[in-house]
Amino acid sequence: MQKIHSESGEVLLEVSPLINFSKFDLGSSQDSVLQPLHLKSAEHLVEKQTELSPLHDFMGKLRQPGVLDNLKEYVRWQAQWREGYASNAITFEQALENAPRQAPVSINLDVTTACNYRCDHCVDMDILNKNINYEHELLKDSLTQLVENGLRSVIIIGGGEPTAYKGFEDIVRHLKAMGTQIGVVTNGSMMRKIEAVAEVLEKQDWVRLSLDSGTNETFRAMHKPGSKKCTLDWICEHIPPIKQLNPDFMIGFSYIIVWKDCETNDTGIIENIDEMVIAAQLAKQHQFDYISYKPFLTRSELNNAEVVGIEKKQEHVASIMTKIRNAISEAQKLEDESFAVVESTNLRVLENGTYMNYSKQPHNCHMQYFRQVVSPLGIFNCPVYRHVPQALLGGKHAYATVDSLQDTQKNTMRLIETFDATEECKDVTCLYNHANWFIEDLINHPEKLDQLDSSFDRSDYFL
Repeated sequence: MQKIHSESGEVLLEVSPLINFSKFDLGSSQDSVLQPLHLKSAEHLVEKQTELSPLHDFMGKLRQPGVLDNLKEYVRWQAQWREGYASNAITFEQALENAPRQAPVSINLDVTTACNYRCDHCVDMDILNKNINYEHELLKDSLTQLVENGLRSVIIIGGGEPTAYKGFEDIVRHLKAMGTQIGVVTNGSMMRKIEAVAEVLEKQDWVRLSLDSGTNETFRAMHKPGSKKCTLDWICEHIPPIKQLNPDFMIGFSYIIVWKDCETNDTGIIENIDEMVIAAQLAKQHQFDYISYKPFLTRSELNNAEVVGIEKKQEHVASIMTKIRNAISEAQKLEDESFAVVESTNLRVLENGTYMNYSKQPHNCHMQYFRQVVSPLGIFNCPVYRHVPQALLGGKHAYATVDSLQDTQKNTMRLIETFDATEECKDVTCLYNHANWFIEDLINHPEKLDQLDSSFDRSDYFL
């Protein structure tokens, strides 16, 4: 096990070391090579799910003019590698020499593990406030290397509270100076940090506040903020002045729906299902551009992945879904030109009972090539597997130099070959499911690339 230490030398966390890919024999002779995952069984392309939220239409986003060439280069390389394997002409390590040298199109950037809340429903409870930090200049070097190699968007998000990071403003300004699209997910406790960077944010940028309540009482019970002044009303009062300062970027009110019997961290969680409509009214009153509803997530006991927090055998599932549907219908009455009600894909498929369809993955998760997590704990292949050892691609500064970036790119290709999504993600309602099957079909039929025209350029590179 690799031990992650604090600056004082204290052991804070143990994770598996960077995966020893040699055990898979991907670079040895053809007779000893383990069979690549894509050949384990005959899979069939699933139809594109119609429940997708437009924000989660990653297949469409990958067909935009700005990233379509990246997609085509990846597909052609995968097709060539599979053909070389089938003809006994090439080993995987040989194939890596011709692998694409592109950075992910989009990343989740965890700038800190520090947090000033103690939320019962936090899926990252075990890594918070561990004094695990970046070297700030190396973090900026990493971001520069990534942008120069194809990074288009950055979501500054969890692991901790982003605005608690002392270099938050510098990171935002650094990314915007390079033309990167920015999203920020914050608990809202330090809105002065958002106000400080509001001037550099643009139309395609956004800030989303994790509020999950409609009353001060429920807000404080759920989130347990460190400061007594931090209430739901106090946070919402900061939005109109920021909108006046810069009305161009979107500000959202995020609402994770919690119902009876939801549990995580070995404890029951405060319910908020009855405050969904009140929250929408509050959001509109304070000039949020939208409210976004999502289902409760927890961690899988099997592999620590984030999964939908519901059991199929619960007798009251139908009544819960009816209650959620009625509340959303009521909230939608508030919609107008300046305010929207957004349902996440996870919520849509949970409501209509098709959420298990999204767990039927191809063996290879291709989206880890296009979307990753950069964290003080290291580089990980998916937001669902933030700080999960088997998803580790490299150390926290593994993108900081040209050489380390190339090593991490190769590790990404290796992990695509060894991380079996069919097994690892069998309980995950994967937002990237349709995109993975789309890419798998292109690899199996690369002639389709010639007819693959770019879709409408929505200028949205968030994956």
